[in-house]
Amino acid sequence: MCGIAGLVCFKEGCREEDHLALVEKMLDLEAHRGPDDRGSVSLGKIALGAVRLSIIDLSAAGRMPMSDDEEQWWIVYNGEVYNFKEIRGELERAGHRFRSRTDTEVVLHAFMEWGEACVERFVGMFAFAILDRRTGTVTLVRDRFGIKPLYYSLRNGHFLFSSEMRPILRVQEGLRLNRRSLLEWLLYHNADVLTPDTPIEEIEALLPGRIATIHDGTLTSRVYYDPAERIDCESYARFASMKTDGIVGEVERALAASTEARLVSDVPVGTLCSGGLDSSLITALAARGSKRLTAFHVSVADHPDLDEKPHAEAVAKSLGIPLVSFALNGAEYRRGLPYTVLASDLPLAHPNSVAFALICRVARAEGVLVLLSGEGADELFGGYAWRYARHRTLLEVARMLALLPRRMRQWIRRVGYAASGLPVTGLRFDELIPLALSLVDRDARRAWRAACESAYSFVPSAGDRAVLGAMLSDLKDFLVPLLRRLDRMSMRASIECRVPFLDHRVVETAVHIPLGQRGGGKGEKKILRRIAARHLPSSIVSRRKVGFPLPLGEYLSPLARPEFFRGGFCEEGIGISRRSLDEIVARAPENPFAFSCLVDLELWGRLVYRNEPLERVEESLRRLEPKGS
Repeated sequence: MCGIAGLVCFKEGCREEDHLALVEKMLDLEAHRGPDDRGSVSLGKIALGAVRLSIIDLSAAGRMPMSDDEEQWWIVYNGEVYNFKEIRGELERAGHRFRSRTDTEVVLHAFMEWGEACVERFVGMFAFAILDRRTGTVTLVRDRFGIKPLYYSLRNGHFLFSSEMRPILRVQEGLRLNRRSLLEWLLYHNADVLTPDTPIEEIEALLPGRIATIHDGTLTSRVYYDPAERIDCESYARFASMKTDGIVGEVERALAASTEARLVSDVPVGTLCSGGLDSSLITALAARGSKRLTAFHVSVADHPDLDEKPHAEAVAKSLGIPLVSFALNGAEYRRGLPYTVLASDLPLAHPNSVAFALICRVARAEGVLVLLSGEGADELFGGYAWRYARHRTLLEVARMLALLPRRMRQWIRRVGYAASGLPVTGLRFDELIPLALSLVDRDARRAWRAACESAYSFVPSAGDRAVLGAMLSDLKDFLVPLLRRLDRMSMRASIECRVPFLDHRVVETAVHIPLGQRGGGKGEKKILRRIAARHLPSSIVSRRKVGFPLPLGEYLSPLARPEFFRGGFCEEGIGISRRSLDEIVARAPENPFAFSCLVDLELWGRLVYRNEPLERVEESLRRLEPKGS
């Protein structure tokens, strides 16, 4: 697990030492991703660098950039390919020889042997760049679901890439805000998900499941993995013909194998265990394969009604493993907020990112460098039942509305918009709202959801197709910000986080299970509950989903003061009027999530875009703390 960076020059007159210095500066800004080792190399017009968090083969043999014996092929790599030993054996039989025990070297030789097709063989999470010096071509690859990040910029005759966006922002001069992307974040609370755009113009994300090549100043990319294209009616029919016990057994075997594979490590491994179903099940499966497992938990210590610590303790006790808990309260939340926003790289997608950031620091202090987490279960097995029920309801409402006269439909629509505070009194304003919203993300979300629903065109029920399509679409839309949170918060603490539910073989099993057997309706995650019943206390198995709620209004109330925003990023950087800011501050108690978004945006603008020192921003928040706290 590492941070990578690189530069490709297409200009004349540049100096190699300047290129290398620029790559070194990018590495400085993502040094937290790899505190154990560091390397860089200049190869004519191309410079590569990496910082390393040593997880497999802790020796110097794993140093990057890494090359083959002839130094024709070079790699910088971030991630883990869990089946690297099997692939290595196949490559050795084909005549390849290895100098290390790392998966990095296996990825390099797999690319040398099979080219871009090698990614089809990889089981894991990865983002890497490979240089072929013979052709001068650099190939960038990101894993199927976007667990590991990769950003790039092609500008002024130079192509730059790095594991995080901020290093590119700091070394490129004159980069401006991408206001459309910021609007997308405000509307959907995420960006760089279905389009490559980031909040900074001319910095883009390599999207999940894509391969990009840069050659002679031209960037091309292609999709090598699309979950919607993996849906087939034969696999669906096979599961439809199976009894529930058979489906449960197949899912359990796939998930157990995925969890076991993610225990491979030369350093201690733990889990993030909230006490909910998903993380508890992963903890239970991991405990079967590891004798030194530790579970980590965030306790909402000042709100017993929200605190899940008793459930996490019950899980740990039943498995006979230690539980390390961090007590979160309002003061700890506010102290951790600037650190978390800076770590996030992009504006925060979820307020509870602070809790993830703080518990990862605790794990690092305990000497655990690898954590397993339960992301992906909700998207695959129907954990967002309320959202899927809404899809069915809206489908029925749309059918009923279609029976009404056109003028009546218009008034119903206007009343709905007006109730949300939109100015529908403008001429035909209500008719333009859907068009305006679709342009925010270039119609990407609507098109993606339609493609996902179309993937299940062979399913007879329109309601089932709508819910199945919504669950599938979440794998690219709703899930990616959760994975960004997981990567940034863990890597800021120099921790590697692994997600067993997102083994593509588990995913491709789940997406072919019919809705009635899988969940997504009234039977929320019933397959996982059947599996969990074999490993966990019944109190955990039967718990309803609660997410990770925090008392945001209370935690952020000391920041709900107009002076916090005076002369800041929101006012001066993006031009939100002082009156609008004051109104949002005044409504903070009744709209804590909206206020949280504004605070996150303000802090992101100061720390990431304006590059204000973390210490200065932390001090500005301390001045707002209640006296005696």
